[in-house]
Amino acid sequence: MEELMKEEKEGVKAAEQEKPKKRRNRKKNRKNEMRKSYFAGMISMLALVMIVLVGTTFLWPGSSADHPGGFWSWRKTAAIKAMISQLYAGDVDDTELSDAMYKGMISGLGDKYSTYYTKEEYEAIKTAQEGYYQGIGVTVTLDGDKLQVTGVQDDTPAAKAGIQADDRIVKIDGQTLEGLSLNDAVGLLKNSENDTVTLSIEREGEADLIETEVTKEKLAAIVADGKMLDDKIGYLAISEFTGLTSEQFQKAYQSLQDQGMERLIIDLRGNPGGLVTAVCDTLRQILPEGLIVYTEDKNGKREEYTCDGDTPISIPLVVLVNENTASAAEIFTGAVKDYGIGTIVGTTTFGKGIVQNTFQLSDGSVVKLTIAHYYTPLGNDIHKVGITPDVEVELPDDATSDVQLEKALEVVKGLESAE
Repeated sequence: MEELMKEEKEGVKAAEQEKPKKRRNRKKNRKNEMRKSYFAGMISMLALVMIVLVGTTFLWPGSSADHPGGFWSWRKTAAIKAMISQLYAGDVDDTELSDAMYKGMISGLGDKYSTYYTKEEYEAIKTAQEGYYQGIGVTVTLDGDKLQVTGVQDDTPAAKAGIQADDRIVKIDGQTLEGLSLNDAVGLLKNSENDTVTLSIEREGEADLIETEVTKEKLAAIVADGKMLDDKIGYLAISEFTGLTSEQFQKAYQSLQDQGMERLIIDLRGNPGGLVTAVCDTLRQILPEGLIVYTEDKNGKREEYTCDGDTPISIPLVVLVNENTASAAEIFTGAVKDYGIGTIVGTTTFGKGIVQNTFQLSDGSVVKLTIAHYYTPLGNDIHKVGITPDVEVELPDDATSDVQLEKALEVVKGLESAE
């Protein structure tokens, strides 16, 4: 019995001695498992880093601080922003900083026709492309330090305020116009942030200045207008190709026809261009059936703009151009010249034979990029070359009359009718 009890005690004692050893083994095993998990995690992390680095290197070729899409470029940008945040002593506008960075990326292309617009900038540009502007409805010219009103559009704020042709605007919102160019003076009328503009006006027969406050409105710009000259010669000037040009051209062209027009001069001098669709819609009113213009992108993809030729012009035509006739206005000039339906008079055109398109980003901002070259119907690439007129005539700076228009009149009178 004593031996049995002694064996039980020794068994219990051995079991008690065994417990700490098992606990130590379990702890050791847990530590080993934790080390394995830790090293596995580190290996996974390193693998992820390697994937990122490999992806940066191979998915974005040329990944360096000079590559806009690369990992190191991102790091460089972040470092510069951190320096500005921590060290720059002036005020920082994060929005302006970001916009300047985006503009800088596009300007790095070295293409003055490609650019970045904020949402607000593009909205203003889009309004202008559509053919509208924020203004009061007057046409003016600079006369010394005053704006001479040469015309007032019907049913506009200026007309409603009683402004008349031959009025002279001497102050805009209290500011004199002394030393301002025509563009700067007109800018005071258009670009004020206020909805109204206060004008101080001189008028013949009035001893005192007339003070009037005019509310600005979104108005249709007159971009195509015509008049009859002597000898039944029509004159039609197109200042820009916007969303309204085709319609205004049609009305002016029809009005001249109704007045018995037998010859036509279309004046494109100083026309900077505009929308390809607008110039094509305008040309469809006078061209024969066929190609108007075609474009080719960097991959050689071709897009053609054509005319049905339902209303080809049948009277003598002269197109007036100069060194500031550009882009869409050169599409017009090139088509007229290639089809032989008119004579080009003036000086060699600007030479902008490339097309831009706009791409809107998620925040409303827009990137405008040069995406293609355009070619005249006969396949001429006029970029950086321009179009040489059939009859060259300069307009000297000291000219006392419009010698180019006078030459156009002479040429159009000598042309035979196609009828």
